[in-house]
Amino acid sequence: MFTKAVAQAMQEARDNVPVEVPSVLRDLSGRRALMQQVIRFSIAVAIAASIAMLLVMAIPSSQRPANQDASLSAAWQSVKSSVLPAQPATPPKRTATLAVQDGSGFVNDPVPLGIHVGAPPPGAFVSINGLVGGARLTSGKRIGANEWRVPATEISGVSVIPPDGFTGQMLVTAELRDGGGVALTGTSTRLTWVASPSAAAPVVAAASPVLAAAPPPVAVAPPPVVAPPPVAVVAAAPPALPVPAQPQAEVVRSLDSREIAALIRRGQDLLASGDVQSARLFLMRGAEAQNARAALLVGNTYDPAPLRQLGASGLADVAQARMWYQRAKEWGEPDAQRQLDGLAFAR
Repeated sequence: MFTKAVAQAMQEARDNVPVEVPSVLRDLSGRRALMQQVIRFSIAVAIAASIAMLLVMAIPSSQRPANQDASLSAAWQSVKSSVLPAQPATPPKRTATLAVQDGSGFVNDPVPLGIHVGAPPPGAFVSINGLVGGARLTSGKRIGANEWRVPATEISGVSVIPPDGFTGQMLVTAELRDGGGVALTGTSTRLTWVASPSAAAPVVAAASPVLAAAPPPVAVAPPPVVAPPPVAVVAAAPPALPVPAQPQAEVVRSLDSREIAALIRRGQDLLASGDVQSARLFLMRGAEAQNARAALLVGNTYDPAPLRQLGASGLADVAQARMWYQRAKEWGEPDAQRQLDGLAFAR
């Protein structure tokens, strides 16, 4: 009806006659029908626009043409900036870090722990393990037989006081945890105590009076010159065979099952995140307690096949992997033989 009315109006305009309102528009029912058509058309346009907007937001940008993606993105940003208020820029969140440094000192002297925490979250603390019996920290709280907890804000100034007369090394593990006890990161440090050089001073002092009391040297006449005897030809003795080096004694740690389980769990978490070297340190401590599972996982940190999946092929060592798999087999790990068989195909 609308098209018929427009055509009639244009025809009358060409004939230069006064425009007469079409009868269809004069009719009340016709106007009402026209209004319903306009309303329906407007609703259809609004629905189509809504669907188009939803499709624009739902379709991934990788599936759109390059020019279309740029134009749609610019249009969306323009609409978004005009409708929504500007949001303040959120500062980047800093990640907590844990740095360590090995230390050494003389017997009975405190040695700095050498642990520093960067950007710790509120309430964070450092869990310290690996101290020998009788050792203590200058700050923090003892939780168990071998575990200490130190606030992250105080850890930089903490030192280790060794037991009386202790000489040797301590492999101290540190784990940064947030206020809720969730582990964030971990590492280890090696502390060494050696004998004091002043222990040799009394020996020198005791020998000095003897040297002072020694009689002055007596002049002795040189012996008469004697013709050298005839030189006898002696067959050279065969060189002595080198003595084979004794194998290094295996380190055996005394750890309970709970400590070993914690070391294995921490090592597996680090290995899953790709931190192979840190995982190896934790698992090595468990393996030194002759735990078969820990020895198998240490072998995984040297096995080329698992390291290739983690993108750390440069840390592979087939000989080390075979040695740890063999130890795991001797200690009763059922999966060790399968890992040994897999090494035969490693390249």
